Amino acid sequence: MRYLFSDRFGGVSKTPFASLNLALHVGDNSQDVKKNRELLAKKIETDRLVFMEQVHKDHIEIVTDTTTQEVLKTDAMISNIKGVGLCVMVADCIPILFYDSFKEVIAVAHAGRQGIALNIANRVIESMIYNFSSKVENIEIFMGPSIKSCCYEVKKDAIKGFENYSYAREDKIYLDIGEKCIEDMLKIGIVPKNIIYSSTCTCCNQKYFSYRRDGKTGRFCGVITL
Repeated sequence: MRYLFSDRFGGVSKTPFASLNLALHVGDNSQDVKKNRELLAKKIETDRLVFMEQVHKDHIEIVTDTTTQEVLKTDAMISNIKGVGLCVMVADCIPILFYDSFKEVIAVAHAGRQGIALNIANRVIESMIYNFSSKVENIEIFMGPSIKSCCYEVKKDAIKGFENYSYAREDKIYLDIGEKCIEDMLKIGIVPKNIIYSSTCTCCNQKYFSYRRDGKTGRFCGVITL
């Protein structure tokens, strides 16, 4: 298994997508995005990357050996096909990668506030168990850079379901969606030591694309392959 979380550097896109933007839907030149995806494929050492059209829902696709194109309108994918790189694009949401070394199964999930409210991470874990006979104690979790409670300001109506993960500062409300996501996964049996969670806030750190910070911007990626 190989995995990585890209940053915004090392690509060919121009400002405001400079430079390793991996998303086609943000207004960047499609040929630049294609080149950036080729660079990513070379870095992860595969020529078969599968991207999603992410819609902030909880749909999951099982990627087969014939699936080599973009998977439409889903926020999670699972596969046991060697050489296929599953990709999740983000610019503040949490890119989550899953790996079961016993069954040789990988998965990715796009986990923003809406997806976490729909329990998308646990749904992926349950699908790995149901479709690939994974055991929850064998699943490893890698959570990449994402917006943290230092920067994720929301309106009062956005805290429903996140009441225990909201923080008031100077009459403003901030959410820690990562904390909720982790606690949800622990509740169904994920072993704490099997969770690696990046402490990097994408809104604070200029190394990463951030929609909250910049508005019109690119997307970086979490990618995992067998």
